[in-house]
Amino acid sequence: MADRATPSPTIVEVERAPGRARVTMAAGAGAVLVPRLIERTGDTAHLALVAGGAMLLGGDHLDVRIVVGTGCLLEITEVGGTVAYGGGEPGRPAEPCSWTVTVDLAADAALSWQGRETVVADGADLTRTLTLTLAAGACALLRETTVLGRSGERGGRVRLRTAVTHDEVPLLVEDTDIAGDAPVPGIVGDARIVDTVLLAGRRPAALAGAMALDGPGALARHLGADLHDSPLGAVWDAWRTELTDGRPA
Repeated sequence: MADRATPSPTIVEVERAPGRARVTMAAGAGAVLVPRLIERTGDTAHLALVAGGAMLLGGDHLDVRIVVGTGCLLEITEVGGTVAYGGGEPGRPAEPCSWTVTVDLAADAALSWQGRETVVADGADLTRTLTLTLAAGACALLRETTVLGRSGERGGRVRLRTAVTHDEVPLLVEDTDIAGDAPVPGIVGDARIVDTVLLAGRRPAALAGAMALDGPGALARHLGADLHDSPLGAVWDAWRTELTDGRPA
């Protein structure tokens, strides 16, 4: 069995095919995130990501690679949230863990991925990285929710890194370093919830208080104390309708 600290990547590839899209999924030995196909048509696929074990422990390094072919739509559902655990001995820092997602969308492809919450427990040290590359006409809608600490905790350290390129032009680059036990004014302050919805490849008809990117896209973000207070569910629904209705026939 592969070492847990260096698992095989989770791979998803979707290509258009007559009748049913060709969907390739792989999660080798040691992978802690496993894709399961729910349904598909000739140019769409819907799959779930299921935890293959406790995650994320210190030393875990998730690697998810997604490729969506020309004109295809991939929808991803996460089954359950994720907890990044501390697990370090008293007086010793936790072993870092990471979750790296690499997405390549071909021309006129689309991705819809509403992630569940990632809880960063006391003592955890997590880096989440998203690298998103969109060809001309491609569009991606993603939601990422980070919660600092479980009930009664302040939370550990999390670094959120995002790099988006559309038609070979940089669209969004972010690198945010957050420590739940050492909040920094101007970053998230005393907020425990960092909820983000990103639409890349298309400017939404209604920004609804979101930030328009310098290119086709928008970013909506909510900072707060409780996840149930986030207004971004409505933003997600509206932007998802635009993504699916605006796909080429």
